[in-house]
This record gives sequence, structure tokens and C-alpha cells, in this order.
Amino acid sequence: MEAGWINTSMVHKRKLLVLDLDETLIHTAYSPILGGQFIANWGLFYLYERPHLKDFLDRFFVEYDLAIWSASKAEYVRWIIRSTVLSDHQFVFVNSRKHCKRIFGKDGLVEYQKDLTPYLSRYEKVVMLDDVPKMVVPIECCIKVPEYKYGWDNYLLIELLY
Repeated sequence: MEAGWINTSMVHKRKLLVLDLDETLIHTAYSPILGGQFIANWGLFYLYERPHLKDFLDRFFVEYDLAIWSASKAEYVRWIIRSTVLSDHQFVFVNSRKHCKRIFGKDGLVEYQKDLTPYLSRYEKVVMLDDVPKMVVPIECCIKVPEYKYGWDNYLLIELLY
């Protein structure tokens, strides 16, 4: 097979929506937060879902394949999925820190980059929701989500992808 050739029978006619977890769909804190809807705790972590998450997932599941990609460790990601409405949905993949590319940012600190390039040829469209777009490659696939810290917001109700 010639390099760069795409077998169109293998390309999904659907779109792929990749979702970050921390500060995008959920927030964890080391102590309870007033005004947030507490979901679960694990050790020192108190977990809060972003408001309207279930409605958001249900709405986009119709048109998109859904996936999770977090820069967090796999055990933490599994706990979040088990503890939230995310457990009610099927994901085409769930990626964690081990699937990220380690790069060195300012001051030599390790950062974790999410490379969507392998998925671009498999889907009609690839979109990622993340609060830190600079860590998504290609950045053009990323929709910057306002950081969710706690409490009530309506961000997941807006028409993000239309």
C-alpha cells in the first residue's frame, strides 16, 4: 500500500469528540466545596461534576463517537468514570497519562501533550474539548473550555460544536 493512502472503507462517517476530564468535565478538590454538587470522594479527593454533563453526553452521543483523554494517571481516570455519569456511556477509547507525549515546558517542568493526529484520517471530523488547548495537537482540533472549578455554570448547555 502506498504511503499516505487512506482506505475510505475504514474511515468512519461519524465524528469523534474527545473529552478532557479535570477542569473540563469534572473538578476535584482536597476539601468539600460549597455550591458544588458532590459526587464521590477517593482518599483526599472530593469529586464534582460540571453541571449538565449527562445532558451534554446524551446530546453529542447521537452524532459523535465519544472518547476520553486525560493527562492524569489511569487509576484516577477509571475512578472518575466509575463515579460519574460517564459510566453510563461507551467510549471508543479512554486515554490517560501513559498515552500522552512528555514534553518539557517553561522552567523545565514536564507537561503532557495529547496528539490527535492518528485519529484524523479515521474520522470525518475530530474535536477535543480541553481547558488547556496548548497541550492538544493539532491545536486546531481543540475547543477551549472555560476552566470548571466548582459550583453552577451553563457551559455544557451552549451549542459548542454546531
